[in-house]
Amino acid sequence: MKVLIIGGGIGGLTTAIALQQRGIACEIFDAAPSNKPLGAGIMLGANAMNVYNKLGLGGVLRDHGVLFRQLNIMTYKGSLLQTLDNKILEEKYGAATYAIHRAALQQQLINAAPVPVQWGKRFIRAVQTATGVTAHFEDGSTATGDILVGADGIRSAVREAHVTKARYRYSGQTCWRATVAITLPDAEQAATSETWGPGNGVRAMYTQVGPNQVYFWMTKRMPAGTQPTPEASLQLIKSTLHNFPGYMQTVLQHLRPNTLIHSDLYDIAPLHQWVNGRIVLLGDAAHATTPNLGQGAGQAIEDAYALARCLATEKDIASATEKYCALRMKRVHTLVNIAWNLARATNLRNPLLIALRNGVMRNMPKRMADKQMDFIFGVQLD
Repeated sequence: MKVLIIGGGIGGLTTAIALQQRGIACEIFDAAPSNKPLGAGIMLGANAMNVYNKLGLGGVLRDHGVLFRQLNIMTYKGSLLQTLDNKILEEKYGAATYAIHRAALQQQLINAAPVPVQWGKRFIRAVQTATGVTAHFEDGSTATGDILVGADGIRSAVREAHVTKARYRYSGQTCWRATVAITLPDAEQAATSETWGPGNGVRAMYTQVGPNQVYFWMTKRMPAGTQPTPEASLQLIKSTLHNFPGYMQTVLQHLRPNTLIHSDLYDIAPLHQWVNGRIVLLGDAAHATTPNLGQGAGQAIEDAYALARCLATEKDIASATEKYCALRMKRVHTLVNIAWNLARATNLRNPLLIALRNGVMRNMPKRMADKQMDFIFGVQLD
């Protein structure tokens, strides 16, 4: 069997590595002209790290990431709403959550992939037959395999051309990200916080992701398509977060306009079709989510492991893709909807509703919090 993977990002590369472990050949294609160190930080949850442990990559990713002791959700006035203890995660689920720069993760996955990514290959269409599938690229080249995996992101060309049309949903929030060249004090590295402002979608966070690398992000409720200049964006960030506590003001002093990455936050309404014959979707192409649970990459990583397992153990491609969808679809739909509702909760403007929301979060019964953690981090993929 040979698998054609469209998309050389986290989901596509993890799929290639998982297929290699199962003895299945693959080729990887990406529209980008080359690998460039893009993006900022990313959280690899305990569930994602467990997959990478199974794939033999846990050690190298821990070496390139940063382990924090606690992840807190705070108000900008210093009130604790929820906390996530990494030691408990490790004891309960067998792995901790790590912060890592996206470019460092991407490079380690490229290093571990069984074949080089073929860059500059923009997918335009696929042709299926009874015995295989052929991918056609913009440069006129083609590739033929037994199955084609669309791991080409939220704006997936594979999905839109061959599986189903997505309905994009704007969360009401826009987001700025950046990597700041500083090292946080030990206490700030040990306990990192997502801080919620006085409504209107305002949240911000900073966390160490590597040597002299701090990942910063901020969200704010704004109309879709608003495009302030980088200089105006920096002023907006500083004015919005001027009363945020902790080390935030020091981080803001090190922000530079040319390092800001700005994007509106969209997901896609849950899809009920991921497969068309020999074509199957994975990661954001199948279930793009807002980043409110930090599980976008994690679910792509889970997908990759599950799909490789199904292809290796089921009797044929149709059975494998059916099993894959049965294993993954309900879970990711739940997570997408939880993340969507969290965006709505942080978009509130009414002070009374914000106070009620904060009270509910602060006083959530332990059994409910434990149940949610079990669902997110305690997934069994074997």
